[in-house]
Parts: sequence; structure tokens; C-alpha cells
Amino acid sequence: MLRLLPALLFCAACGDGGADAPPDAPADSSTDCNPPTVLPSNYRLIAMTSTGLVNVTTASGVTSGTIDATAGGISASPDNPYIYVDLKNGVKVDVNDVESRTNTSWDIALKRSSLRTNGGDSGQGNRKVTVVAAASLADVTAAPSSGYGSDDFASADCMLQAIPGGEPLSAFGEWYDYNDTTHVVTPKPEVYVLERNNGSHTAFRVVTYYGDTTMATRGAFYKVEWKQL
Repeated sequence: MLRLLPALLFCAACGDGGADAPPDAPADSSTDCNPPTVLPSNYRLIAMTSTGLVNVTTASGVTSGTIDATAGGISASPDNPYIYVDLKNGVKVDVNDVESRTNTSWDIALKRSSLRTNGGDSGQGNRKVTVVAAASLADVTAAPSSGYGSDDFASADCMLQAIPGGEPLSAFGEWYDYNDTTHVVTPKPEVYVLERNNGSHTAFRVVTYYGDTTMATRGAFYKVEWKQL
């Protein structure tokens, strides 16, 4: 994975976003800021649906498998969309980045090393996430009662907020460690509990960023697991 310097990402598509950043996207009413306009060009809204697949199975209450968030590879990813996932039903949601802004059926979105959830600056689904320090999914047996937050990549003065790798700041936070020598992305020992506005919760964990068994070095092919709480 190429490491992008956050300073370079402030040359975001704040001006002419073209067809990928429609002017009628939901704005933050408290600041009149339209969050998509602060996204860096490699994470701008793309008006096409991801060709990636969600391949999961459920056994003993745990859903596990892979999510293809490769987005065409490192060089092509700026022109490819996020993949959207419904964790409740274990399926891909066929929406593009533009439609995702108002679609409430998806829970999480993935593109390369960027993880987002459907709430706050990312969408109108009212999802929130809290981070639990845990090495395994089994360590989380109930949903925490507090600590939930929403995606917040647009600051009060309408500037990009990003994690050190340059990805838009989301409720997942800085979810991985990055080795500058080997360029390997390693998920932190964390479980992410997603809360919906209907009171339901899902515990989600990234097992590895390199889940393609046919190509061990292929990044953004997530091996994941989750369960309903």
C-alpha cells in the first residue's frame, strides 16, 4: 500500500467536484459545510457501483469471509468506488458513492484502507461505532453502553480531517498499524461495535487486510468476521 502524506491530501476536491460530487449532497446544517467537498481526490464520490464481492457464511452465530475492497488496485482506486455492506443481513448493498449519501440500508463501507460507517459525515443511516480493545470477537459478549461516535471527516470550518495514512476520519479511527519498511497493513487488536438507531448492535472485526488465499500480498481484500449482539 502506498503511504500518503496527510499534508498532500488537503488538495482535496473542494472546488470543482464534477459529476462525482453533486451539489445536492446532504450538508452539515450546523456549518453549511457539504462534507463530500472536503474529500481528497482519491476518495471523492464515484457514480458507479463497486464490482467487488462480499463472500461470507454464518455458523454458530458468527459470520465470516471476505470483502473485496481492492477498488481496482492502488493506481486505479481514485476512479473506483467504495463497497457497501449490510452487516445485519450479510450482503453487499448495490449503491454507488453518490447514492450512499442518502441510502440507509448499508452499515459499513470499505475502499483500500479506508473504513467508514453510515452516519455523521458519511451518510444518513444514523450508525455509530465504538472501539473495543479485544483480540478476538469472542471477547465481546455485549454491546457497550457508551463511547459511540459517528464519521467526522469534515471539520467545523469545512476542512478535511484524516487519520495519519490520509484516509478520511471515521468512527473506526486509526484502525491499523502500518510498517514503513515492509509496507504491511496490520489490523489493531480491536473489535468495532456498530449501533443502529433501532437499538440493534453488531460486533465487527478485521482479521487481516490480506485475505486473498490465491495472492497473499494482495491488499484491501479483507478477511472479516462479525456477529449480532
